[in-house]
Amino acid sequence: MTLLHQQITFCNFDGTYTQQPKLLARLPHRWIDFSQLRGTSLYCSPEAFASICKQMNKIPDCGLTFWGSGNYHYAALAQLRSIQHPFTLVLFDHHTDLQEGSIGSLLSCGSWVRHALSELTHLKKVMIIGPEPVRSQGAALPERHLVTIFPERSLPSAQRLAALIPTEAIYISVDKDLLSERDAKTNWSQGTLPIKTLVHLLDQLIECKQVEGLDVCGEWPVRPHQSYNQQTRAWIHRNECSNWAIAQTFIRHQQSPKPGSAYPVTDSSKHVM
Repeated sequence: MTLLHQQITFCNFDGTYTQQPKLLARLPHRWIDFSQLRGTSLYCSPEAFASICKQMNKIPDCGLTFWGSGNYHYAALAQLRSIQHPFTLVLFDHHTDLQEGSIGSLLSCGSWVRHALSELTHLKKVMIIGPEPVRSQGAALPERHLVTIFPERSLPSAQRLAALIPTEAIYISVDKDLLSERDAKTNWSQGTLPIKTLVHLLDQLIECKQVEGLDVCGEWPVRPHQSYNQQTRAWIHRNECSNWAIAQTFIRHQQSPKPGSAYPVTDSSKHVM
């Protein structure tokens, strides 16, 4: 199968990617600045979400999108809304994001999958890979039967995961809080998955399915006074390397560039930042 879209987009909600200059330099990309948009951190106001959807809809070929910290993972819902045929959401995350909103029905980084299930008629299945063991998260959700959860300790093989996906089209969303702290540092509780395992699963899914899009979040939010802190810089470097590994997987599966394309052929063996 293939990637259906080819472009790479960085969404600047929190300034985290300005701290990853090597990544930006190596990836030809679009840059969308949401830094002045109010009502976006953790929870998203209806007005802010409408603005996000409007901006993302202007990109006709949005293949790989970087959101920033996990506080903005809900923005993936804007991408899902544009898919107009049956598809499966494949979510790599240490959390299910199926929570009920604690502020009414306001969209949040912890409830966006719940919103997707209740709002999107073309969403036929949600596969969540890697969350910590949970007993009741999402239990009261009417669409709970459409959700399959694989905790990190029961990770499926790539072949089994692909076989359980009922649609040819998929959308992949990655929160790096799934990863071990050796490979990424986020502002949420984390799992222990190695980046190599994640990349292998992504590679196999892209091989056998039609991928509508791929997004990544889970950056370490940097306050101005932390920019020169040695520990903080080390955490940012880990995130930059894991982002690069994911981007390399995406690039390997891109179709041959069209004449005049901004995307060069990339040597996937050179993945050290």
